[in-house]
Amino acid sequence: MLSVLLGAITGDAFAQTFNSCGFNIYPGFLVAHRDDCKNLEAHTLGVEFTAISRKINAPWATSYTEPEVALSAMFMNLGHPQLTGRVFAIMPSFSTTFAHLGNSRLRFKVGTGLGFLTKKFDAIENRRNQAIGSHINGSMQLYAYLSRDMGKINFNAGLGITHYSNGSFRVPNLGVNMPSLYLTVTRIPEKESTVGKKMVEEMKWNFLFAYAFKERTLTDPHGFNIFNFEAVRILPKGESTDWRLGSDIYLDKTHHYLDYPGESLKGLKPWEMTEVGVFGGYQWLITRVHLKADIGFYAYKPSRNKFFTYQRLGFDIHLTKNWFLTSNLKTHFGIADHMTWGLGYRW
Repeated sequence: MLSVLLGAITGDAFAQTFNSCGFNIYPGFLVAHRDDCKNLEAHTLGVEFTAISRKINAPWATSYTEPEVALSAMFMNLGHPQLTGRVFAIMPSFSTTFAHLGNSRLRFKVGTGLGFLTKKFDAIENRRNQAIGSHINGSMQLYAYLSRDMGKINFNAGLGITHYSNGSFRVPNLGVNMPSLYLTVTRIPEKESTVGKKMVEEMKWNFLFAYAFKERTLTDPHGFNIFNFEAVRILPKGESTDWRLGSDIYLDKTHHYLDYPGESLKGLKPWEMTEVGVFGGYQWLITRVHLKADIGFYAYKPSRNKFFTYQRLGFDIHLTKNWFLTSNLKTHFGIADHMTWGLGYRW
């Protein structure tokens, strides 16, 4: 069932189904990165069941050392049952080996998915939780660990961080960060394969349209619709990596709202809500998913309410040869602006 679910999203990487499974433990600590979250600090404990595919027979896999793709179900206790509650999450992830150290391997894991937090900010019932304003949140993981095989069992131990936030869809959105240990026991499959055929075709352009919704101000929340149009030139670098050069147009009325909070937002002129940006970045192909990291600079913006540069992390899920779904988190030096969801076309 798991292989069917994720195979529908990620394609050929799971054509041979999951062939390993494991159990992960995350003992850690919720860190307050802002003074108004100090009261949320606590010891945390997460447990996770993961199903892993090591039999990867696809072109992109030849660019990585011992790649693994996994789908995990996580439960995490955030330490304060009445304030932050617990998290239930589903998280696809990817890991690969960076170096061999004797009989061990240094590996890195990155994952992103969705989590449900049982406790969120409420002006009446849970006012002391100034970090999370919604039950549904995006999740991200980044871990480095040592891996060692002993017989038919694989042991992993390392350090990393798990993050939950909603991309400013609801305020507050400071997010929660849990640095933790990473302790894993998995079953080793009898046979592994990462043989792939060379890619023979490269697409050169991506065009996309995306939408976001974000709230501003905690005391009197206002919602805003954000629209994004993007054109990207794809410059192939390897079998599974590309450079990205492109331009953005964002329609964002929050510029006028922040400068003139009492005025109506109807009938704004295009130059009062339009951002124009240019950016460069990099992307990694894993199954049908492109992971993206961009750095952009505003050629024009209607106000000084945002920094001169923006950063973006995201992913594209390719449904067909030409069409893909996209999701991107836009930030300004670590401060979330909004998260977009949209549809793109490769040409």
